[in-house]
Amino acid sequence: MAPRRKSIGAFRGSLNGILDKENGYLRSLSDYQARVRRRESIRNCRNRAEFDLEQKIELEIKMKEGSSRLLAAARHPAQSLEAARALLTSGKRMSTYMAELQHRRKDASLKASGFQSKARLCISDLRFPLMWRDSDHFKNRGDHRRFAVFCLARVGTEIHDTSLLCPVDREQTDISFPDVLFFSDVPAEFELTLEIYSHILQEDLSIASTPRRLRRTIHSSISKTVGRKLVASLRDECDSSKTGPQFDLVACTKMTLDDTGGNTRTHDLQLNNIGNKVHALPLFGHFCCRLAVQPDYIDKETRIGIVIINDQRCWARLRNFEINAWKSKKLVDESQEPFHTTRINKETLVRRSKSANNQLRIVNCVDGFKHRDIIQFNSSEDLERLFEQLTLCINEHSRWKHAAVNFQRIPCADNSNDKPNTRSCFAVNNRQGSLYDETPLIGSNAF
Repeated sequence: MAPRRKSIGAFRGSLNGILDKENGYLRSLSDYQARVRRRESIRNCRNRAEFDLEQKIELEIKMKEGSSRLLAAARHPAQSLEAARALLTSGKRMSTYMAELQHRRKDASLKASGFQSKARLCISDLRFPLMWRDSDHFKNRGDHRRFAVFCLARVGTEIHDTSLLCPVDREQTDISFPDVLFFSDVPAEFELTLEIYSHILQEDLSIASTPRRLRRTIHSSISKTVGRKLVASLRDECDSSKTGPQFDLVACTKMTLDDTGGNTRTHDLQLNNIGNKVHALPLFGHFCCRLAVQPDYIDKETRIGIVIINDQRCWARLRNFEINAWKSKKLVDESQEPFHTTRINKETLVRRSKSANNQLRIVNCVDGFKHRDIIQFNSSEDLERLFEQLTLCINEHSRWKHAAVNFQRIPCADNSNDKPNTRSCFAVNNRQGSLYDETPLIGSNAF
């Protein structure tokens, strides 16, 4: 009996060992599959983008809750105005994120086709002229309205707001915002939407106390039926005002790559019709701003290495839509000027030589004449690699139009990626005088 019991124990032990090994294998397989799923979810750009949007939506929900509490606890008009501005901005951002999230989930096949570089964009020097009457501005009488004004700028799902200017009254001929708003990862086909919001300060109106006076004397001036309706309307107005200042969208505009440049320019402004004309900010149909863009491709560098350009052995690289050549790599490290430069633009022709091996011909039109540069490579692999880079460079030059030709300075562009929500990262000089004095008349040279 003892040997039999021993054999049964050994069998059970071996069976338990097999089961342990199988369970261990299943656990390892499960862990491996979980790691694969996590890796694939990280690789999937669409899912990662959706996760980022969901996080942004949660953040804006918290911001809205905090702004609502601040608005309810505010005791000073400035606090209420700032809380109302933050509440409106968070609502706009959350709506934009939700719309983009639904769009991405519906279009599951949304993928980027090929390489397309992005850019950094900034809008600054925002100025909006105001249309006061002469007696209001120069004689300081008549129009007693005062406003609180701010702007929202949106590119894709990225929304930034300016500071709140308050009060804006008849003493000012224009509204000037000191803010510099930065946008990152902007495509060449971007569309920037600029919206102007204003709120009239009710305490500055002589009619501000009318609802209270009307309730005291309404029974002696109009009928009871009309009186009840008017009192109900006034009560609703008073109740709605308890939720905080209400900002109206008074004007908007859209700008694209064609509107960018190195200097301040005048743009058209679309004015919105709001219900109460008294609450309308007296804007003009135009405004000024500086919209600058810097394509990231300008800083992209491709090392060509040792080649022969026009029968001269040199070290070359492709950068900023140019092929620059030096006698040696040492001269590059010493920041010496290149002895030869080949410019690449949207009209550049790049051809493989049919008469020689590993040779590229680059044709540019200079002052009406065709100029050819011949580049000889050590191998066909180097030739194909540069051929692809030059084809990409020509396409990027065509996409970015004038922004690829003329460099547009962006203030503190190096720090904009570190602080994307910073409105302004450099000192802005306070402008003196009026916008009317600084804006030249269109076509004045013709007279």
